[in-house]
Amino acid sequence: MGTNFQAETGRQIRRFRQEAGLTIEELAFRARLHPNYLGDIERGDRNPTILNLKKIAEALNKPVADIFGKARTAGRSAESRAVYLSADMDEALMALLKSLRKNDRKDQAYIIQSAKALSAKLRKGR
Repeated sequence: MGTNFQAETGRQIRRFRQEAGLTIEELAFRARLHPNYLGDIERGDRNPTILNLKKIAEALNKPVADIFGKARTAGRSAESRAVYLSADMDEALMALLKSLRKNDRKDQAYIIQSAKALSAKLRKGR
């Protein structure tokens, strides 16, 4: 995921630079960075520091968050589906799992199938 994020961030910087009508040299001068370093960032060959991303964003008159653009969502398909539980819900889930172990396999399968169906219904209701 790191390399894709890095490359997408570089593409986003290049896109903003070109939209602003700036050359790499002009943007590098504004951001007080070396043009070769900026070129490496745009190609995804370098992993810039947050400070340097801030300099680039300021030179482009963009919020730092905009530089990440599509990169923020790259590789997040599984992440975006993740559901995090509160401590109380986590304890209840652990108790449910422990009780499942006491049942035979047929009952376990039925309970899991029911939980999946309930979960799907709850998602549709969102």
